[in-house]
Amino acid sequence: MANGGSRVLAGAIVLAGCGGGGDEASPPPPAFDRSDFGALSALAPATDLPMRGGARYAGGFVADIRHADVTPSGRIDGELTLDLDFADRNVTLPIEGRLERISGEFLGQAVAIDTLPLVPGAGQLALTREGAAMRGEVTAGFGDDLALAGERRRLDIDIESPLRGPGGRALAGPVSGTILTAPFTDQSHVLTGQFHATSD
Repeated sequence: MANGGSRVLAGAIVLAGCGGGGDEASPPPPAFDRSDFGALSALAPATDLPMRGGARYAGGFVADIRHADVTPSGRIDGELTLDLDFADRNVTLPIEGRLERISGEFLGQAVAIDTLPLVPGAGQLALTREGAAMRGEVTAGFGDDLALAGERRRLDIDIESPLRGPGGRALAGPVSGTILTAPFTDQSHVLTGQFHATSD
């Protein structure tokens, strides 16, 4: 992307891949960067999306967790990958994607999730054409049943964003979600946060 915010994010992704410093024991920095989120979320929604082909978007997310949306119960972050296809008309297209390398803390215990898949049918790119202008909005929901803090629970994470900046090569928007514990009669733990991603 031509703007400075993208170059900052690209640098952050490179650093995340190299681990930094030469200290092999040091973990890589998180994929989510608050300054990159600020720069990318300030970009206007794109009106010049590609009308063919596809692109991969990569970035990160962070979310605070609160029981019943009140009492703090944890925080997680991780990596994000989305694969989008484009078209030259008004259409809603399915997308592919996943959340990966999710880490953090929930109810005082460490969280380590390799992959959280896209829920079947829960990811889409809605394209809108008005004359020469082409806009797009991404929504995606990821989820799975897994072990968290010693119990089997359901984790769902949702994201949404317009395609932003020149060529629509950036995404930045809110993260929401829930953690439910079987038999799902108790109040849920609610996730709120942000995400960002860019394409090459």
